[in-house]
Amino acid sequence: MSRAADGLASGDLDRDIVLITATARTQTDSGEDQWDFAHATEETIPAIWFPAGTREAYFAQQRVASQVDGVFRIYDRNPRPKPDACRVRFDGRLFDLKPWIEIGRGRGLDLPAVARGEGE
Repeated sequence: MSRAADGLASGDLDRDIVLITATARTQTDSGEDQWDFAHATEETIPAIWFPAGTREAYFAQQRVASQVDGVFRIYDRNPRPKPDACRVRFDGRLFDLKPWIEIGRGRGLDLPAVARGEGE
């Protein structure tokens, strides 16, 4: 299958990112249910990084209707990352994820991301 048709070529996955997945839920002092990242699993996976201003980031912003700092493109995986239960560590920064966007029929995923503030 051609690169244009499937959206991914193994040589393009030139970055390693760490996918951090929370495995437990806790309650805040106000009683709100949230994911607990203190007990999370971490997995290093290959990805492509498209920073804000690229065509991919622009289309991801349109799709999720919110501002993104960039897009991580990864091979499709099971289970797929849940935006509220997963974060990405890349280049010394943490990123929160927006809902993923499927590329083709299970060929890959675009993960729109927003950088977290310092100290979060």
